This record gives sequence, structure tokens and C-alpha cells, in this order.
Amino acid sequence: MSDLLARRRHLAVRLGLSPILLAGLPGTGKTRFAQRLSDLLGTPNTVINLAGMSDVKVLKGVARGWSSNRPSRMLEFIQQTRIANPLFVLDEIDKTGAGYSNGGDPQEALLDLLEPGNAKRYQDIYLMAECDLSHCLYVATSNSLARVPEPLLSCLRPADFRPPGPEHTESIVRGMLADLARSWGLPEGTLTVTPHQIALLRGLAPRELRRALLDLFGGEENGAVYTLH
Repeated sequence: MSDLLARRRHLAVRLGLSPILLAGLPGTGKTRFAQRLSDLLGTPNTVINLAGMSDVKVLKGVARGWSSNRPSRMLEFIQQTRIANPLFVLDEIDKTGAGYSNGGDPQEALLDLLEPGNAKRYQDIYLMAECDLSHCLYVATSNSLARVPEPLLSCLRPADFRPPGPEHTESIVRGMLADLARSWGLPEGTLTVTPHQIALLRGLAPRELRRALLDLFGGEENGAVYTLH
């Protein structure tokens, strides 16, 4: 977080963050951490799943004349949010680029996005124009550093994302309860668990925790009341 801290200490008025790579085992909460970081920074976020991506349509857009023509996902999201520096979660960056054909190499497109000079003059295929994407924030995730090509790795600041321990369970559950309440349209604080239930959940991985919470709230003994719209 040194980039964020340096900007704050020097009274920079624009939010900025060097591209980060969170490397850790599956199911440890890397994507959720990136989304939570975006919430704390006060900027919108969206996830771009790179696993199996074999062309540049999402990253560069689709040319006019095709029925599926559209701008790149970055420009779409900027237009939707009216924010020039949203946070993009580049999920599973280690699983992209394999077997690409004449649809373009997604890893080359990523290099353009992550390198500030190139991002400032980013070519969108749909708009057929240079676009300044240099203000965008990026947090990439990967299960292993070994599978990230060196050119991409050189554009990212790697961070070892270790699995949370039992002592983190209560904090993670609080965040998950707030997420569930928000997604279900419930007032904040509606969903709660008891200390005994926290003890039963302690030590589970974040992905397992979410499933366990859904099982807990979905049990027949829970007389939940829902409002249908």
C-alpha cells in the first residue's frame, strides 16, 4: 500500500494505486479482498475473469460491423459509473493467454493496460480512438507467481496472500453477513450469528465459510421472513 500512503502524505488529490498481484491458494479470499479494498477507497469496482480468455474482445472491444460490437469492458464501466479511476479486479491472471488464435493475445492487451505510458493512449477497437485509461486501478489475482509470464509480472507488485487463520474468522463472518444483507436487500445488521455459531465456523476457509453461513440461514429451524418484489 506504499503508493497510496505516499500520495496521501504528499496531499495528492487524485486516487492512484500501482497494479497489485495477490498470489495465494484458491479460496483464500483474494477477490473479496480486492473488492473490499475498492469499497474502502470509495471507488467502484468490477471483476474481469481472465481464466481461459483466448482473445482481446473484453479488453480491447469488438469492431463495428459485428453484431456483438461494443467498447472494451474498461471503457464501458467508466461510462456506466462516470468515474475515471475505478478498480478492476483481474481475476486469475495466470490462466489467460493459452491457445489464443487470430483474436489477439490478451496478455499483450494487459501489458498495455498496466503500463502507464501505453494506458494513456490505449487503443479501443470499437471506438477506433486513443483513450486515456492511465487513471484506472488494477488488482490482479493468481494462484501462483510461477505461472505469470515475466513481462506481466514486471508490471505488477506481487503480494503473498496467505490463507486467513482461525483468529480471522469473526472479522470475515462480519463482512460476509454485511454482503449477504446487501445482496438480499435487507437492512444492515439484520443477519447475525451467535458466539456459539462463530465457534463452530472457526477455522473454515472463506469459501467454506460462505457455504456454511448459507446452510445456517437456510436451515428449517431458522424462521426467516422474506419480502418478495
